[in-house]
Parts: sequence; structure tokens; C-alpha cells
Amino acid sequence: MEAPYPDIIDTHAHVSGPQFDGDRQAVVERALREGVGFIEVGFDVPSSKSAIALAETAALAAAVGIHPHNAAECGDLSLVWRELRNLIAENRLPAENRPRVVAVGEIGLDYYRDLSPRALQAECFEMGLETAKDLDLPVIIHQRDAAGDTTHILRNHRMARPIIFHCFGGDRSYARDCLDLGGYLGFGGTITYPKNTGLRDLLKYIPLDRMLLETDAPYLSPQGRRGRRNEPAYVRETLNTLAQALGKEPVALARITRDNALRAFDL
Repeated sequence: MEAPYPDIIDTHAHVSGPQFDGDRQAVVERALREGVGFIEVGFDVPSSKSAIALAETAALAAAVGIHPHNAAECGDLSLVWRELRNLIAENRLPAENRPRVVAVGEIGLDYYRDLSPRALQAECFEMGLETAKDLDLPVIIHQRDAAGDTTHILRNHRMARPIIFHCFGGDRSYARDCLDLGGYLGFGGTITYPKNTGLRDLLKYIPLDRMLLETDAPYLSPQGRRGRRNEPAYVRETLNTLAQALGKEPVALARITRDNALRAFDL
């Protein structure tokens, strides 16, 4: 398990997006120099295809899904999810001893921006969960201002494989609900922001074996990079903040979160 994987795993990035069209290879090389590998995450059909393509050349693996923001633009959701099922089936087998598609996501609910009607978000979310169950894959959850509905839907679907709660930013009650569902909590640049003392305080209540590192690149740059495009190499700043908050050595915490990622995504 040790040899093929880097020191740190960024479990959520969008490096195949247009923000990286001018220097994608340089971004990948900077990540490699920092000992960082990343999982490339789709949010609609085109980005899911791009995620898979990047997993063949640079990313550790890919996830495919429909973000709640994108549900309204998909048309017939059943047809879209059928296409994604076929995409997963075609790309499930390992490439160079690594699986290409390792999760369904990101999927979920976003009531903060409400870019898609809530009923449609829920329908798309549930289709994604059923796809993951049928194909025996973990799921990556996007949730914003919809904690209650998110955990309610997840309880109803009784997921057998891990649930990764992307960009976790909730309180202790929500964290407990996520952990009770067998969830892993992804922490990114937001824990480095000075105002997020509550989130850093919450870290000591989260079991170490349920923590993951992520960037959400190109979004949510850590404090030292605010106002600039995020990228996987910058996950080290998040790691250092996490280690300081927990009183751990960064090297040890990198190993723990890395092994958690390998386990959560069955890499």
C-alpha cells in the first residue's frame, strides 16, 4: 500500500477545470514536489469525464457526480445518471494498478445559493446515492445550510460504503450525525481562516481516523494564499494548521489522513 502513493492526499480537487488550463502541468508538478497527490472530483457530466481523463495522467483517482448547483441544468436526471453509470462502468477497472473512478460525487444539497430548486436537488442527490449503492462506491457529499435534510436523506438510504463530508464546517451536533453515519470529515482551507476558531476547536472532538485533508482547488485557498487560486500543493498549509490545533506533528498527521483516504476510497 505504501509505495504507489504520496505523503499527503488531497481528497477533493478540480484541477481539470478551466482555471488551470494555462498551467495544469506546472500545478501537478508542484503538487508532486510537495509530496501531494489528489483525487479529481466531477460536478456534472463534462467535468466528470475530465476528472477521469486527469486520473489517467496525473490525479490519483476520480469521482463523478452532479453538484446540487448543476441539477437544474441537467434536463432529464434519470438519463444523466444513466450516462454517469455507464461512465463509471467503463472506467472502473484499474489503470496502472490504480482504480480510476473511486466514488460518486460530489452530490448533495445547497440551500445557501439555491441555484437549483430544492426538490430537484433532493431528487438528484437520491439518484446519486442509489447509483453509489448499486455500484458499491463511497459518496462525496456537498452540503451547505442543509444539514438536517442531508443527514435525513442519508439515513433513509443506508449507505454501506463510506460517506465523505466535503469541506466540513458544521457544529458538534452535525459532526456527531456525520460520524454516526460512518462518515469521514474533509477539512480544507477554511480551518486556516482566523475567524474560524469554532471549527478549529471542534477538531479535538473528531476521531483522528475520520479526518481527511482537501483543498477544493481552485476554491477556498488557505489563509496564506487568500485571494489567489488554490491548488493541491497548498494543502500543506491546511495540514500545518490542523496539526497545530491538535497538538500533533504534521508528518504524523499527514500519514494518518493519508491512510484514512486510502481506506475511505478503497485505494
